[in-house]
Amino acid sequence: MHDERTLPFTVAPATEAKLSIRKVRLEVVRGPDQGLVVDVAGTEARIGSGKTCDLVLRDPTVSRMHLLVRVEGDAIRVSDAGSRNGTLLDNIRVADAWARPDSTITIGATTLRLRMSQDMAELPLSRRDRLGGLIGQSIPMRRIFALLERIAPTDTTVLVEGETGTGKELVAEALHDESPRAKGAFIVFDCSAASATLIESELFGHVRGSFTGATGDRPGAFEAANGGTLFLDEIGELPLDLQPKLLRALENREVRRVGSNTAHKVDVRIVAATNRSLVHEVDRGRFREDLYYRLAVVPVRLPPLRERLGDVPLLVRHFEEKLRRPGQPELPESVVDDFCERSWPGNVRELRNAVARAISIGTLSATPPGVAPVAAPVAPPASRPGDAALAIDLSEPLFVGRERVAEAFEREYLAAALKQTGGNVSRAAEIAGVNRKFIQRAMKRFGSL
Repeated sequence: MHDERTLPFTVAPATEAKLSIRKVRLEVVRGPDQGLVVDVAGTEARIGSGKTCDLVLRDPTVSRMHLLVRVEGDAIRVSDAGSRNGTLLDNIRVADAWARPDSTITIGATTLRLRMSQDMAELPLSRRDRLGGLIGQSIPMRRIFALLERIAPTDTTVLVEGETGTGKELVAEALHDESPRAKGAFIVFDCSAASATLIESELFGHVRGSFTGATGDRPGAFEAANGGTLFLDEIGELPLDLQPKLLRALENREVRRVGSNTAHKVDVRIVAATNRSLVHEVDRGRFREDLYYRLAVVPVRLPPLRERLGDVPLLVRHFEEKLRRPGQPELPESVVDDFCERSWPGNVRELRNAVARAISIGTLSATPPGVAPVAAPVAPPASRPGDAALAIDLSEPLFVGRERVAEAFEREYLAAALKQTGGNVSRAAEIAGVNRKFIQRAMKRFGSL
């Protein structure tokens, strides 16, 4: 995809902090909502049958969150959001593709027509390139900073969505630090880390004797965060039987400790985060719909690093400043340029680990010294792709190893796709659900596929 260094956006003068983009119109030309017309008010429109979508369709064959339409300069990007029955762009099934200004999109029994308008919309941009621990000068990040600046002074519940490593906890910390609650506690509760048998106690507290080992009264995360902010990380991992209790706590602003009939009032701001699509979890019956809507009062989607590659140099120098010891040489620009060509499946966290490795051992190789090299790009039919890369070396940090395995898988996957298509980049990109530029960058990065 395009990165922000080349996007044909028009940015207003700094005194206005506005982004001018062309409007896109979506018209329903077939289906239960035929005749409905919606103008995309920002850079992204969420389309589906869920009531939090920007375009809500009554078509029962449309998923709650079916499709994303993004305006990127003078181009329109269409991305299926993991729907049940897929997305057709001009009658071709796509996962992520660029659309023509007059393309048709078919989802379920509904067909939409795109229209790129000559009218311009102005969207707020933050003047900052940092907000708390978040760093970025790209258009997507400055849009997020502007949104966070507006909602931080409120007590609005926020749901942060994004891939692993994008910085979801940093969003919660920034909202806390920029709010009137900044002097209160900031409590992190990881819903995936607590034991299934103790998670209710950890979240709501318990009284003495309520279960084996409960030797005294103990407040939970809600009470610990009283007057401050409670960050519920990996909220999609919360057991289904506990979700009604969380919903009641959010609605009533009170909790009952395990083993007690007494309610404790709590004054907390809730920020939740997930690397899953909670809408799809609702579709599959693994997450309560009413709880989802209670959490997603303001959804914040953090873009993956591949969608803001213009921020890579700034991030590299920031991490270098934090990690480089006195006397160590600075990373040359050629290293930064090489980083800009990578896809970073592990996002900002992966980039930080790569900078740390480059500083400490002076190499950008995806395979650290002492680890067996990755096997041939296309594994023979009898073997499982990536087996060689999965060799465990406990002298290697976890996240460095994960990065190595992810990059090895990417190389073998793309090599197999190119082999199947006879080297046709466009067809390989369609198989992989990415665009041509991603494949071309990968070919340059890996040398050969």
